[in-house]
Amino acid sequence: MDRLTARLSSRLLAYALPFLYLLTSIAFYLHTYDSAQVKITLVQMGGMVLIGFWYVRLLCDFRHEWDRYAVVAAPLLACLASGILAFTHSAYQGGGLEESFRRVFYVHFALIALREFSTVERLRRLIFYLLIAVAVSSLYGLIQYLDIFFFPAPQAGLDPFVWRQAFGTKIFSTFGNPNFFGNFLVILTPITLALMLKRNTDRFGSIILFMIASGAASIFLWHTNDFMSMVKMESWSTTAFILVLCATSMFAVIRFSFLGLLFFLITFCVVVTESKGSWIGFTASVLSFLMLVFFYFSQFQSEVLRKRILRSALLFLLVAVVGVGLASRRRATSVRFRIATWVSTFEMARWHPIWGNGIGSFRILYPAVRRVQIFHIEGKHNTETDHAENEYWEVLQDEGIIGFGLFLWMIATFSLLGMRALRRFTEGLSIRDPVSGKVKLSQDQRSFYMLGTLAAFWGMLMHNLMDVSLRFVSSGIFLWLLAGLIGAMAVHDPMPTEEIEEAEPDTAAPHPAVLLYAGRAMAVVVFGYLTWLVLTQFHDAQGPSGSGGGEKLLWFLAWVSVLATLAGFWYMLVRVGLSLRHVYGHLLLIAVMAWPIKHFWGYFMADVHHNRGIFFSKQGKWVEALDNYSKVVSLNRNYIMAYYFMGNVYTDRWGAGDVDKAMNEYRRVWAIAPNYVQTHHQAGLVYLKKGQGERQLADTLRGQGRMAEAAIALKQAEDSWNQSLFYFKKYHAIDPVFEPNYARAAWVHMQLAEFAHMKGDSAGELLHQSTAEEMYKESLYAWKCRAPENDVLKERWDATHRHFNGEMFENLGNVRFVRGNFLGSLRAYRMSLWVAPDNVRVLKNLASVQVRAGRQNEAQ
Repeated sequence: MDRLTARLSSRLLAYALPFLYLLTSIAFYLHTYDSAQVKITLVQMGGMVLIGFWYVRLLCDFRHEWDRYAVVAAPLLACLASGILAFTHSAYQGGGLEESFRRVFYVHFALIALREFSTVERLRRLIFYLLIAVAVSSLYGLIQYLDIFFFPAPQAGLDPFVWRQAFGTKIFSTFGNPNFFGNFLVILTPITLALMLKRNTDRFGSIILFMIASGAASIFLWHTNDFMSMVKMESWSTTAFILVLCATSMFAVIRFSFLGLLFFLITFCVVVTESKGSWIGFTASVLSFLMLVFFYFSQFQSEVLRKRILRSALLFLLVAVVGVGLASRRRATSVRFRIATWVSTFEMARWHPIWGNGIGSFRILYPAVRRVQIFHIEGKHNTETDHAENEYWEVLQDEGIIGFGLFLWMIATFSLLGMRALRRFTEGLSIRDPVSGKVKLSQDQRSFYMLGTLAAFWGMLMHNLMDVSLRFVSSGIFLWLLAGLIGAMAVHDPMPTEEIEEAEPDTAAPHPAVLLYAGRAMAVVVFGYLTWLVLTQFHDAQGPSGSGGGEKLLWFLAWVSVLATLAGFWYMLVRVGLSLRHVYGHLLLIAVMAWPIKHFWGYFMADVHHNRGIFFSKQGKWVEALDNYSKVVSLNRNYIMAYYFMGNVYTDRWGAGDVDKAMNEYRRVWAIAPNYVQTHHQAGLVYLKKGQGERQLADTLRGQGRMAEAAIALKQAEDSWNQSLFYFKKYHAIDPVFEPNYARAAWVHMQLAEFAHMKGDSAGELLHQSTAEEMYKESLYAWKCRAPENDVLKERWDATHRHFNGEMFENLGNVRFVRGNFLGSLRAYRMSLWVAPDNVRVLKNLASVQVRAGRQNEAQ
């Protein structure tokens, strides 16, 4: 046993885990394709560092009181095992690998919190770091809203960064998305309230009134213009906004100090995210806080306070119901989107109900069952739906009934642990003052930490009934941390206030010095190389500091964060490395951490190169684009989008050999994700263009009198166009809304009809022409959208929904004209002009049809 190193590692982990959560919450970076990639990289690389040092801690003192953690850790380990098992039987493991990694990290964070946060001092430190994170993010959220309110784009404003007002009037702070920011605030809401209560136990009624006032002020600030318009004082909107903001902030500081201001900022930011899921989660957190106080805190059991608590809970619930209801009626698309997604997710879950389809498989399999409403809601066809918008449905489809049951077991276990521990913590100890003789209650400060943590746990779980924040690292890391903290407070009972130095001696003799020096040297060499790699490549990713103030600030903050993180890592490595008495510890650190750190850093740089590849693609610099995309897939072979974009580059460049190269890239996509966005349509387009080239070659050869060669070229064109129809049909199966897919497939059928005519195959000619006409009609009259199986929202699209498009009607008229159906062509052209009256080309066609039909006056 090496208990000295175990204690040192434990102490360092108690600092490192809070720092990782702080940095993950406030970090933001734009030199990558995905602005959230920096958070992912921090969790991946930082997570491996924490896991490595924690395993060293266990190796040095594995048997120390492990039995007392086993029962509490069992649900966490079961969820970890379920995720790993679900990954092993997934049909497309590449696409689910990152999601599997996250489960590993999240559960380890919970286990570290469960075992290592054994004192009130450590618990207080972690919560303090979380308060810093929410203070930074909410202050920046306020700045973003002030920027929106006073300096609407395109004029310059308070927000110095290039992503300002990226979501219009919604704020997103350091999270890149209003929903993720809202979920983070939901978690910190009850924790902040619990700390306010801890400091103001004699003013709980004032806290309740302040909660209500903060909510009312936030709603007023959100719609100041509307409220002032109601009283015919629109010109005073700016003044009213400033007065209410300053007055509420000053009152919060004077009455409740820093925590009061923080709660007001949290409430305001939750409101102006305009995220209905965040409003529901916020309400659930506040209600959980109030109900736990109502049932467990005996000092607030007076009849007056109990009535205030219940009335406040009902008021918050009523405001949330009205607010969410009004917002849903005004913008029902998010509700429609979720319902359509949930229906499809349930269908996916039924494919493998016991074991599930595999963790992370949702985005891979979902395109096969996606409802047509999603295409209309998004207005796009080249986007993915990565998650189910409901954590419980996604766990069910990922891991089946068994994994879903284990997830519910974990929730129930830590909920019961928290409630039982809270009952113990709030029993209180009666102490008689020796001077006054009065009896006072001595409160366990853990009761307030458990109050905030348990309410945050429930609030986040409620929020994730209609959101997927658990699947993203910015907020997903918190559920498992909250579970670990609940378990830690329940297990470490009594919990010492400060660190206790154990006097137990080390029982095993140290290894010879030469082995220890060799182990230290290996660790220095390996991690020194990784540090050099990170610094040099990050320097390449950063580039110069930029010209604008925001760019310089972001550049500076990025370098400070990287250097501070590396310094912290080396401090831990040196301290633990010098303390280790056995070389096994050095080898364990290298084995657990070195390759994964390099691998995950490669993921970060892959995202950087992907961003550069897009930049060069837009400029038509194909060589530079392909070079960067190649680096992407060499660093992350499961980066689906890079393969897809490489295929598109070859299609756009269209040089010698690019047909095969493009198709090779699309096949690499299908090996990971068989129905990825528009790959099937792009593959059909490749063969369409190939057939066009071969047809042109045939015409050229025929003009030169080389008939045999022309016939070969025509046969190649026919084969290419048949191949294009194969892929257009595959795309149609997953997206029956995309109009260009119909138009291009119909055009190919008309070319094949011409080939059939050339060969004297009248039946084949008629079949292709008829198919082309049917495709135009299917697109125009939305046959798939109007099918009964797609009416999941009961919108009666069979009576109201059409895809009328002037150009598609024109094409339909052209097909009918070729087929000699002049009356049908006439109707199609008229419909085209009804949709697009100024189309001169259709007017000319219509005149020609009138002439053919013998209607000279109408033609004139």
